[in-house]
Amino acid sequence: MQSILASCAQRPVAMCMIALALLMAGSMAVPGMGVSRLPQLSVPRVVVEASMEGLPAAEIRSLVTVPLEDALASVRGLVSSSSLSRDGVALITLDFRWGEDALRAAARVRELADAAWPSLPEGAAKPVVLPYDPSAQTLMVVGFSATDGTLAHARRFAEYEGRAAFRRASGIGAVVMAGGMERELAVELDMYRCLALGMTVSDCAALLSGECADLPAGSVAERDIELVALLRGRPDSIDELANMILPGPRGPFRLADVAAVYERDASRSSVFVANGREQVALCLYARPGGDPVAAARQARKAVDELRIQAGSAVQIEILEDASGPVASSIRDLAIAAALGALAVVLVLFLVFRNLRFGLLVSLSIPLSVAFCLLSLRLLGRSLNSMSLGGIGLAIGMISDNAVVVLSALAAADRGRTDKPQAQACAQAVASVLSGTLGSTVTTLVVFVPVFFLPGAIGAIFGDLAVSVMAGNLAGWLIAVLMVPGFYRLLWVPRRMEPSARLETSYRRKLAYSLRHPIKTLFGAFALSLLGIFLVLTRPLEFLPAEKATELRLTFDFRAASSADGMASDAVALSSALAGLDCVQAVYGYAGSEPEDLGRRADQDYRAETLVLSCRLKKGWTAAKAGTAIEQAAGLVLGGKAFIGLEVPADPAAKLLSLEGGRYVLARAGTPKEVFALALSAQLELARLSTTAMQHSSLKPSDMRPSIMVARDRERGASLQLSSAESARVLRAATEGAVPVSLEFGGHTMPIRVFASEFSSASGTPASAVGLGHVLAAVPLALSDYAPVYAGTLASFSMIESESVLYRVDRADALLLEATAAPGSEAALDRYIRAVLDDSPGLSMAGESAFRTYGMAMVSALGLVIALLYLTLGAQFESFLLPLPIMATIVLAMAGVGPALCLAGLSLDSGSIMGMVVLFGVVVNNAILLGENSSLCRNRGLTLAQSVYRGASERVRPLVATSLTTLVALLPLCLMPSGAAQKSMSVAMLGGMAASTALTLFVAPVFFARLGADCSAGSRL
Repeated sequence: MQSILASCAQRPVAMCMIALALLMAGSMAVPGMGVSRLPQLSVPRVVVEASMEGLPAAEIRSLVTVPLEDALASVRGLVSSSSLSRDGVALITLDFRWGEDALRAAARVRELADAAWPSLPEGAAKPVVLPYDPSAQTLMVVGFSATDGTLAHARRFAEYEGRAAFRRASGIGAVVMAGGMERELAVELDMYRCLALGMTVSDCAALLSGECADLPAGSVAERDIELVALLRGRPDSIDELANMILPGPRGPFRLADVAAVYERDASRSSVFVANGREQVALCLYARPGGDPVAAARQARKAVDELRIQAGSAVQIEILEDASGPVASSIRDLAIAAALGALAVVLVLFLVFRNLRFGLLVSLSIPLSVAFCLLSLRLLGRSLNSMSLGGIGLAIGMISDNAVVVLSALAAADRGRTDKPQAQACAQAVASVLSGTLGSTVTTLVVFVPVFFLPGAIGAIFGDLAVSVMAGNLAGWLIAVLMVPGFYRLLWVPRRMEPSARLETSYRRKLAYSLRHPIKTLFGAFALSLLGIFLVLTRPLEFLPAEKATELRLTFDFRAASSADGMASDAVALSSALAGLDCVQAVYGYAGSEPEDLGRRADQDYRAETLVLSCRLKKGWTAAKAGTAIEQAAGLVLGGKAFIGLEVPADPAAKLLSLEGGRYVLARAGTPKEVFALALSAQLELARLSTTAMQHSSLKPSDMRPSIMVARDRERGASLQLSSAESARVLRAATEGAVPVSLEFGGHTMPIRVFASEFSSASGTPASAVGLGHVLAAVPLALSDYAPVYAGTLASFSMIESESVLYRVDRADALLLEATAAPGSEAALDRYIRAVLDDSPGLSMAGESAFRTYGMAMVSALGLVIALLYLTLGAQFESFLLPLPIMATIVLAMAGVGPALCLAGLSLDSGSIMGMVVLFGVVVNNAILLGENSSLCRNRGLTLAQSVYRGASERVRPLVATSLTTLVALLPLCLMPSGAAQKSMSVAMLGGMAASTALTLFVAPVFFARLGADCSAGSRL
């Protein structure tokens, strides 16, 4: 090894060329890397949607959901499944093993779904299968509004021009529409005039289906030319449609004689409002694995092109751009890392009073960062808050080995007037090679268990581990291979030695510690116990919350509220909120479009819920703004809807089931049985936790008013009128039938045929409330030229029916959500466990990351300690010496607890990861002290002398390396964004400061007391 070191020191120019090549490679790696807020997570989840219009939730469950679940249960790699049966649609969510490719899983599911489709009831649509990422966030929301106020025109432009432009943009994946309405041709029939002509509403619809289409009429051969005959039936205008003469059972008739034909707005599927106006929106999502910042840049270019294309007819505005906070967070982390690097150079100059030392050590920082970036690129990682945070953490540790190597070179060079030879430099580096390698390895082994953490938690912290490991490895290689050559290249005779004031002061205090070992150890570990107590008393959370810049309001309207009915309230609400001093912009929506599969797959989705996002102005806190927003919303709505206000959940928190509630899953054989079980558990939990539980609810528990049609089967059979035929006629009369679509003026519009008795003043189907007597008057058929009315075959009554049915792993289920009162989380958990023990049909659901990954994290911590012991034992060739070195880990807690308390931070995944990193960092000081004491012992000094001399000689580089780490962490602690990195940095800052101060006195005491008892192989 010494020959390699000498060769590198002998060729400083070659080392410079290698350094320049490394810098070039690192800079070239950046443009090809994606930029995102969190590491790229591939969630192996697939959603299947199967629709059958007009079927209630209970029938959807029996006829569609259960058969599909049984068919999909055999798909390879499936871990669990859940389903939601709503009115007219079944949504099945399939979760696969972590690490499974979602696209391949979707392909396997699609094969089984296609095979099961023919067995579903007639009229069921072909199942749609899509991979679904629950952590996906909207990248950009673009609003469209027509200058003439016509929503149909804005929607048409957004659907045909806007969607095509955004799909062409690089990096954009899904484009989902929200809000607006389409136009349709209304054929408003008079049921009784149709009855006089011998037809029902559904008969008229079927007649128009055949008469309003161009139909093939065969072909005729003319010599060698074959001519296709086409029977023209499609009308070219609304007037032509209204004046069309149709063949009826009792003779021809003109459509206008029995119906009013006009163009109108169709019923909406969703409502979108922004800043007091109803608009149409396109919600853009980044392509999985892509760069959201680059995708947003391409989307903004597409918006500029669309504005030119639309002219003054359509106004286009960007309502939300999520890439801004991402870019801001990444920029803050990069600035913090740069400031940390500058602070490291300044500290080194102040400690060593030598500009050349500061320059040589600072060279290792950009080189190591370049190596980090190159490693991230080769491993397919992105630039995100975790990877850049890891680089920021590594900057303070990168220079440690360079400082130790330079100190050794300077010690060997002391008193020389000529340039040192390469062999002498190699010998100086070899004297600290073992210590620097050991300290580097201990830092690396700390992060090895991160790669074995299961699920999303390992993926989230994996990029940070890669950055820190790559930075430290590069820092060691640069220190031992390049720094000696750079030292010889920039060598000048030293004119003055640095002040020995630090060493003198330290020797006096060290001598006192060695003479009073019990007092020293007692004081150090008393401070450590105090720090541990402060850590354990901190609030517990998994992911620290970022500063809230947005508040989300939910308004739950009464069940069965239509999107048309909620539109006016939504506009009034957004207008009132947009006028508040604390709100910069507000937008939101209710309902969903057919392509918005991910939103409907959410268990909490309700079509009657309006969600408004309020972006806050700078200087406003969530608490202060929330009060003003709630008051304004209450004044507008009155008692029309239930208002909820919350800070939007972090996507990682949602992925890790950390939204804050506790969920108990109840499963049974039938929906009635599961409801009884869940209700019993809710009552029992309420009885036990009188003050510990703030509130509880059963989910899903949506009920909606319906009209129950009780048919007389005997009478219907005698009239040869089936239930299916009766339902078809009633549905055509009330909801309307769409037999055909026509193209007028370049736009396709559907023809909706319905009965005039079921049309409201606005031209939309009327509410079901109070219309039982009108339903009874609907003619269902003609029997011997006498009409058969619905009232003669059925009775009508209002009922409340379930609109959503939930199943988990092919069993009917309900969720009991319990929210703990502040400070009563542990008590509520005890009561929940008591309820679970008494009911075998109950289990915990939605397990948080603490419960799901708790044992894995504890195991990883145990693995870290085991790896440290093995590494130190192999390095020092001793079974006992690693124990006093590892005992210094506890000393770091003396600073972690006070630092978290002073910063007002909780005990979260960031601070826990910071403590784990400390395990590998704080032992480095003890390793270097022990290594130098061994060298002194080999020179013939006594045990006490070697401990005293070894510590005194290493105090300056140890202080320097510790200060570089502290000043590099300080910008990360003060940056405005990056909550996880901030809590990690604060924990490391406090732990590193306390550990350094205490280790300098506790480690020599340990070595002096235990050195005589070490094994024969020990170096002490």
